[in-house]
Parts: sequence; structure tokens; C-alpha cells
Amino acid sequence: MGAWGTAVLADDTVADVVGFITDRLKAGDALLLAVDKAKAKFAELDDDPDEGPLLWMAIAHAQWKWGAVDAITLARVRQDIETGRGLDRWRDDGKTLSQRQVALNAFLARIESPNPKPSAIPKLVVRRAPFRAGDCLAVALQNGHYAAALVLAEDNSNREYGKNLVAMLDYDQACPPTVEVFERRPWLLRVQTPQRRERDVCWYLPVKFKSVSKRLSVVGTVPLKLGDPKPDKLYPHAGWLGFGEHVSEARERLALHPPPPLRDWFGWWPWRQR
Repeated sequence: MGAWGTAVLADDTVADVVGFITDRLKAGDALLLAVDKAKAKFAELDDDPDEGPLLWMAIAHAQWKWGAVDAITLARVRQDIETGRGLDRWRDDGKTLSQRQVALNAFLARIESPNPKPSAIPKLVVRRAPFRAGDCLAVALQNGHYAAALVLAEDNSNREYGKNLVAMLDYDQACPPTVEVFERRPWLLRVQTPQRRERDVCWYLPVKFKSVSKRLSVVGTVPLKLGDPKPDKLYPHAGWLGFGEHVSEARERLALHPPPPLRDWFGWWPWRQR
């Protein structure tokens, strides 16, 4: 269905349209122009009996939040809600259908009245990835030890959410790591299953970076190697909060679950590194 609740905003289509308008506003477009561009971009949704009402409710929400709902948009949303257009996919569950109708009526009542305090037009906040590929990070941990992390890549394609691909090393010592540690690349492995180990590699978004920045220091830079993990969108994404604090636990778990021996050179590999 693309919805995770009965509220108007709890829907992928609505979120996509509102997100597009938000991005255009951050780029400097006026609200009217941003809405017109959204109508053009999502024009194919208009004739769809399920998606069309969502498109217009998203536009109405954006207009009400940042300005005023125009008469054409308000009339379209009111007609869709009063005629039940877009409710077919909710009719299999009477309770959910009733909750959806309540949410739609509340939404209509809200946008029919002018917003007494329209939100300020959002501005673009540029957040570049804090580190460069090859940076060697010493991470001061709460237990007084240090962890080591190697920056594998930086991605600033999203100007507001620059991110670093970082691999943790198998290091937990009372003194900061030296560049020699990073040159050896003792990757920290995480136990996924009894037969599977994976390098601890993750994309870190700029979320909560300030909270850990004082614990991070660049001790040097090393050239990346052919065998280093390559940038891949499939790696998990996380914020910086608590960065590196899991190293001790990961090392202990690996010690309790050592990899089984290889069976033979041509057989299957009982564990692997990504």
C-alpha cells in the first residue's frame, strides 16, 4: 500500500511529494513555483484513483504549512474526501477504513482554515562529510581506551547529508593507534552467523557528529589499497552517536566464536569477509 498508518502524512507518495517541494524551497524556489514543479513531476499520479488524491493532499499540506491553500487545491481535496476517492484499498478492513476516514476529515477541517502560524520557508543546510578517504581516526572511548577507524570514502552527493564510509579496525588499546596500525589493516570482524564474519563497515551520516567530534582525531593518512572495501550503497547507514563504543563487545564476541577451519581449497568457505 505504501502507507504505514492511517494519517495523511503516513504514506510514501505524500512523503515523496512533500519532500520534493521541500527540496525546491531549499533550492530557492517560491512556494508557488515549487508546487507547480511538483505537479509537473508527479503528473502521472493525477489520473490514478488511488494516487491522485494523495498527490493533491500532499500539495494542500505543503501550501497550508508554508502559506495558504489555493481554492483549486482545496476544492479538489474536498471533493476527493467527500466522494471517498482513494479509499478502495482501505475497504478490506472496516476498522482501518473508519480510522482513515476520521483522519481525512480531520485533515480537511485543518486545511479549510488558514494556518495561523505558517512555518518559515526551509533553508538548505550544507553538511559535508567530515573526513577524507584515507584518514586514520583515533577514537577515544569511554573506558579510557582507543579504537581505530579507517575512512574509506566520502560522499557529498547530498549536500545536506555528506557521509563517510568507515571501517573499524581490530584495535582496543590504552594508547592511540599509530599510522602503522592502519597500514596493516587488521579489520574488525563482526559475527553475523556461526559461519559468517563481515568487516565492520558502515556509512556515517552527519547525525550527532558534534556529540563525538571531540573524541575523534586524525593521526595520519594512508593510501587506499586494492583489497579495501569499496563504496557500496548496500552497507548500513548510521549516525555518529556512540561511534566506536561497540569495538570491545565485537572483539569479545569474535573471541567466543572463532571461525571454523577451512574444509579444503576447492570446497565451500564456511566464513567470509565482505
